[in-house]
Amino acid sequence: MKKINISKIIIIALIMMITACVAILISAHQFNDNKKPSEMTLVVNDTVGGIDGIIAAPFNFFENKAAEVGNLFSTYQQNAKLSKKITQLTDNAAELDSLKAENKELKAALDLQNTLTNYEKVASNVIVRNPNAWGDTMTIDKGSSDGLKDDMIIMSNGGVVGRITQVNATTSKVALLTSDKVLENKIPVRLGSAENPAYGLITGYDAQQNAFIITQISSDNQFSKGDQVVTSGLGGKSPSDLLVGDIIGEKKNQKGNDREVYVKPASQFDNIRFVFAIKRSLSEAK
Repeated sequence: MKKINISKIIIIALIMMITACVAILISAHQFNDNKKPSEMTLVVNDTVGGIDGIIAAPFNFFENKAAEVGNLFSTYQQNAKLSKKITQLTDNAAELDSLKAENKELKAALDLQNTLTNYEKVASNVIVRNPNAWGDTMTIDKGSSDGLKDDMIIMSNGGVVGRITQVNATTSKVALLTSDKVLENKIPVRLGSAENPAYGLITGYDAQQNAFIITQISSDNQFSKGDQVVTSGLGGKSPSDLLVGDIIGEKKNQKGNDREVYVKPASQFDNIRFVFAIKRSLSEAK
């Protein structure tokens, strides 16, 4: 392989540069004198122009590629900013929905508190609700140090939701009325009007109908759909007149010797955050 003769390349480059300079001087002189360029000048100009185009081509190529890369990088940065904004908007929307839900629950809790003015109560927050036992139990952040005791009624979202089954110093465990496990201490309730009442016990929950099951009813009174059911206060473990729900139907049990009245809960059990533990009515406190 022949070695490149650097000296020859330098000489050729110098000759081309000298020729180009001479051509430029001649062209400038003829332009000033308003003379028509000679044939030699035209040839030299064309040659110089071609060489200039050849030399400039790589620089133009890299300049264009640099511009394309710059545009791509700018587009990437814009997309990254847009993606960040979209993520922020999504997070803000989720936070807004959560705040709306919490605000709705706080209003429901305030409304419930206003209906419980005749009761001594303790406001509490739900701190544990295991997904595996969502309809069975939950834990609240109040306990014996706040005056809570076993069997106290828990209310939320407008109605009775359960009863305390375990009390610790600062927390309490609540058995929900939607549990498929039978409560050890049934909640006594009153059905019908105050003038002609009937009494029974909440003994179960029908998940298909989303209804409490009331049995051991004390009379043959006929009930209408929509009649309210409240706690009776009998048994001494829960105050009276706490709203449980509305009657939606009735049937004989499988043995045929007892009535089963179905009551739609006044409370919503899907999302319970704020509750009230009912200690006693103010009239009882007197």
